[in-house]
Parts: sequence; C-alpha cells; structure tokens
Amino acid sequence: MITLLAAVLSGIMFYLSQGYDHVWVLVWFAPVPLLWLAYGNTRIWQVIGASAIALLGGTGYILQSPYLHLIPPLVFASVLAVDTGLFCVAVGFARFVQRRSSPLLTLFAFPACWTVFEFLIELQSPNGTYGSLAYSTMSAPVLIQGASLFGMYAVTFLICLFANTLAMALRFKRNTAAVGLGLTICAVNLVFGIVRLAHPQPDVLRVAGIVDETAVADAWRAKTVSADLAVAETYAREVRAAAREGARFVVTPEGGMVSTPAGQSTTVAPLVAAARDTGVQIIAGFHSEAPAADFALAITPDGRTQRYDKRHPVPGLEHDLTPGHASGWLGDGRAEEICKDMDFPDTIRSDAAKGAHLMGVPAGDMGIDGWQHGIMSVMRGVEGGFSIVRAANDGLVFASDAQGRLLALKQDAPAGLTMIVADLPLGPGPTLYTRIGNVFPWLCGIFALALALGTGLLAWRRRSAGLLRSLEN
Repeated sequence: MITLLAAVLSGIMFYLSQGYDHVWVLVWFAPVPLLWLAYGNTRIWQVIGASAIALLGGTGYILQSPYLHLIPPLVFASVLAVDTGLFCVAVGFARFVQRRSSPLLTLFAFPACWTVFEFLIELQSPNGTYGSLAYSTMSAPVLIQGASLFGMYAVTFLICLFANTLAMALRFKRNTAAVGLGLTICAVNLVFGIVRLAHPQPDVLRVAGIVDETAVADAWRAKTVSADLAVAETYAREVRAAAREGARFVVTPEGGMVSTPAGQSTTVAPLVAAARDTGVQIIAGFHSEAPAADFALAITPDGRTQRYDKRHPVPGLEHDLTPGHASGWLGDGRAEEICKDMDFPDTIRSDAAKGAHLMGVPAGDMGIDGWQHGIMSVMRGVEGGFSIVRAANDGLVFASDAQGRLLALKQDAPAGLTMIVADLPLGPGPTLYTRIGNVFPWLCGIFALALALGTGLLAWRRRSAGLLRSLEN
C-alpha cells in the first residue's frame, strides 16, 4: 500500500507541475516519495514499478496535447518507454549508491544521473528540450538564474538535488552533513537568484508584440497578391499604432502574413513604409505555399530587409518545409528566431554568443500549450542573457527580460488585434553558459559513470573478500 501511495503521490505532483496546470512548486517535491521508498527496505522491483507508474502518470498530460495526433503510436510508445526506463534507472541508481557508498555520494547520485539522462534524451529528440523538469519552474524566476551559468540542466539538477535532500532527511536521522550540504547548495542558488534579479537594468527599449487572428485567418485563405497585400496592410496599420505608443521594436506572429517570391516586394512594401515612417524595427512572420516556407523578415527603419528561415520545423506538421541553416543574427545586439527554434539551446546559444541583447520571436501555438511552449523561449533568454518579444497566434504575446521575468503578457484573442507594449530592459549579453555550453551535463555524466564504476568495483571487492574469508574458515 505504501508503495502504491508513493507512486500515486509522485505521479500527481509530476502531472500538476509539468502539465497544463503549472503548479510549479510541486516539481521540487515530486521525486521525494519515490526516493524515500528507494532508500528503505522496499524490494527493488517495487521501487522500479512505483517509479514507472509515477512517471507515466505524470506525463498523462501529453494525452491532452494538440500535437498528439501528429506522433505515430509506435514512436510515441517508444519515446515514453525510453523516458520511463531511464527514470527508473536513475531512481534505482540512487538506491544502489546509497546501499554501497557514503551519504555525500548518495546526495549527488540521483541528480547527476537524471540530469545527464535528460540531456542525452533531449540531445537526440526532434522536439528539442520539450518535457524537461527545468521548465516547470519558470514561474519562479528567482530559482532559475543558475541557467545563466550552466544552462537549463543546472535547474534540473537543483530540482533533483532538493528532492533527494528531503528524501534523505526523511529516511535517515544521521545524514546531517549530506542533508546540510544539499540545503546549502539550494540556498546558494536562491541567494544567487535574488542578487541577479536585483541587478540594475539601465538600457530600456519600448517594444510591442502584435497578433491579429482575423488577419492570420485571412492570410491562410489568401490566394492572390492583392489578398496578401491586404493582410500586410492590416499589420502595417497596427505597427503604426504601436509606434504611436512609443514602440521601437515590433514582432508579429509566425506565418501571420503570406508572400510568394514573385509578389514579395509588393506584399512587404506597406511594412517597409511603416518602418521608415515610424523608425520602428519590425520582425514579421511570413509563410508561403509554393515553395513551402516558414520565414521571418527583419525590416529596419532604413527599409532594408533580412530573411530568416525556420531551422526546426515541427515534426509531422511541417514536413514539407526545407529547414533553414542561416543564423538569426541581425547585428547591433539583436536577433530573430521562429517558434520551435527556441526549443533548442545549442541553436540559440550560437546566436546569443554573438552578443544578442534582444530577440524577436514570431511564433504559433495551439491554445492549451501556449504557456508550456512559450516559457521554453524565456529559458533561452536566461541562458543567453537576452530579452525576448514573442508574438504567438493561438498562444501568448509577451515580453520577457534576461532574468526570465514576464513584463507584459496577454493571451491572444480569438479574433481581431491583441497587442502588448512594454518598456523592456535589454539583456546584458553573453553569459557564462554561452561561453562554456553543455559542460555541466557532461560533467554530471562523467560523475555518474565514475560513481557507478567505483561503487560497483568496491562492492565486488567486498564480496570477493567476504568469499575468501568464508573459504579460509
């Protein structure tokens, strides 16, 4: 009964924190019942079973995902099996180390193991870092500032470390040194977050995000250059309206306008005129059907345009797109990306390393996943030291600073214009993470491997010594 209770309790906490309910604080406690169970006398197969039930229950929100129908059942089942299996290995590894090594090594066994597993899973995933524990804490910016040092996997590690510390404190009475160290590391992370959030941000730019769902619908119905032009004129008027409110950087949604190669100069002309007349830089989302393309145009106040093609099409939905390869770097501390590109830290880090302070992100979501997907972009800003303006149709329109704080946020209306205007502090630029990349998760992997080998070798020597003594007697 206790085993089942631990599985259900962890599963509920995983579900509420990682799914569409956004109860972020629960992710820090979700692994505790499973680890507490692992460190007791419960049989290992029961611990593994409870861990599997908890993870499967926690990922139940995927059944509500609007993207579920795009994933072949066999692919979905195999991905879920790998994730579940590796999570069970991580919990089992923590038990293995706890029974054969010191409390201090036990403290880091589960955090290091799951962090490197999560990293390796997402390194190969066509959906990037979707599903990481780290994203569950985006509603608490003070706890995620470590991402500017070591990337999002530092946040995953800290979540697991906190949970493991609590489990050890509840299960053992004499592990005061290990528990104290775990709590100290978590406290240092909290202090670092407080200090970073309190740092002055003197460079401020007035920005705007615009989504017009009526215009988006018109764009996808448009079949002529005149119809394409009408949509662009709608957005040009709305850019001018944002400029009258003081905006100097405006972002429109992914695919919100349509342009054919032959008619592009005509279609873009109203936006170019708006940029020239108002002094606004525009990041405008476009699509075309022949050839199939999902791209953004950066339009400067002097009328120049720079095209950026989406580098990571959505699997199963955008299979007809040819992925782009060029950087979204625009110069002068600014960059443009599109929607799913923000799910891939390595893709964004290469642009951030060039000195990005502000990033415009045309995007598109599917309603229910607006928050869950949007916050993935916010994490990239914390990692890379830049602020973000993201405008998503059927999703969220927001401006976030380089510390992950949402300074303006609206759910786009089902029809007509949704606009945010905000004074957005520009980010400080490249962070330690942009310079060292994924050193931290690789170090976690090296530590976990060394710990497994060392603990296994020590256990083998002890068994061998015991066997020799029994033979001698």
